[in-house]
Amino acid sequence: MVVAPIRGWTRRAEVPCGLMLCSRTTRSRSFFLVSLVLFVALFAAACGGASDAALDADAASTAAAESTPEPEPTPEPEPEPEPTAIPEPEPEPEPTAIPEPEPEPEPTAIPEPEPEPEPTATPEPEPEPEPTATPEPEPEPEPTATPEPQPEVEPVTEVLSGCGAGSVPGITTQTLSFEDRDRTYQQVVPSSYDDASPMPVVLNWHGLGSNGVEQLGFSDYGLVAEAEGFIVIAPTGLPSPGDTRNSWELTADQDPNRNDVAFANELLDTVISSLCVDDRRVYTTGMSNGGYFSSVLVCEMSERIAAAASIAALSHPDDCDPARTVPYIGFHGTDDEVVPFAGGGESSLAPGETVELFLVAIPDEFQEFAAAAGCAAEPVSSSVADDVTAYEYQGCSDGIDMTFYEIVDGGHTWPGSLVSVALSEALGLGKTTTGINASTTSWEFFSQYALPE
Repeated sequence: MVVAPIRGWTRRAEVPCGLMLCSRTTRSRSFFLVSLVLFVALFAAACGGASDAALDADAASTAAAESTPEPEPTPEPEPEPEPTAIPEPEPEPEPTAIPEPEPEPEPTAIPEPEPEPEPTATPEPEPEPEPTATPEPEPEPEPTATPEPQPEVEPVTEVLSGCGAGSVPGITTQTLSFEDRDRTYQQVVPSSYDDASPMPVVLNWHGLGSNGVEQLGFSDYGLVAEAEGFIVIAPTGLPSPGDTRNSWELTADQDPNRNDVAFANELLDTVISSLCVDDRRVYTTGMSNGGYFSSVLVCEMSERIAAAASIAALSHPDDCDPARTVPYIGFHGTDDEVVPFAGGGESSLAPGETVELFLVAIPDEFQEFAAAAGCAAEPVSSSVADDVTAYEYQGCSDGIDMTFYEIVDGGHTWPGSLVSVALSEALGLGKTTTGINASTTSWEFFSQYALPE
């Protein structure tokens, strides 16, 4: 507020009665009044008083000024600053001082969700195909959905094993049809046979040019079977192409028209199905060509043959790879002229010729079997009789035994056989030892072993 200059000292001032200054005064009193009015005005302005009080002060000041002369020494008070001297509170900013929130954008400020596309905005799942949308599992076949193990038919198992089939003891000739030919074999069932009690079986293979009947007599295995209570099977072989002598196939290419390993398996199946047999105790033995064939079966039928013995011949095939280690023993005479003990290739079967099969030394062939079985390289020797030395290979895998019996001065014979003793020398086969019996010794060896369950 601006205060008007004081024009005179004696002019009567009309002051609002609210200030109680209503009389004329002297100069000094007028000066006091002016000062008081200014104080009141400043106080009112400082305190934010109402504009009416300020106007009253102006009026009072003007009245005093007209009646009081202008003081000489006192400078005129500087005009009060415009209302900004004591700044009146600035008018509140237009609604933008505290910015009004901008008008929300049209529906897109907070974007309205676009209208969902017709049925595809949130794609409705395509209607599932009628029955195949979530394909219902085809109904599992009645009995085979989760195939339940079919219960074993006890009666059939018994018939297949031969137990309860009604077989009786005795020595008989049996016929087997194999490879479109009838094959024969001798079957020895001891008198102790019980149709409900499984018995061990020994397969007994004859030599070149012989047959099952002769092999039974020459080996005396029938007598041992009767005494010990096991079954003996002595089959008859077939002639090879260009030969008239019965034999056993030693290599797969020997005769394209037959497979003697397959025949051996079929023969065993037939025996098991017709007799009460303990199929974990099946053994093989043979002489000469039959001794070689037993070597073949050690390699080819190890999962069915519990133990083996070869007499007067054996050989370790280069491709021999048995599924399991087969306990094995061998017997051979040092004076055998048919299958030479020390090899060399010459044989009385083919005078003047070198036969590849006879090139190898028999003890060396047996040692190969022992090495394959994990036995110690050097055998432990012991004397069995004056003319018989046993070479036992120890430390073999699975704790099995491997023993080779050397028959000093022995010929191409069956050790200990009474028939061999009586006939071998007359037949030009050499001497038969009585220091050891190959049949009883081999059976004692066999009886220690059975296939794993």
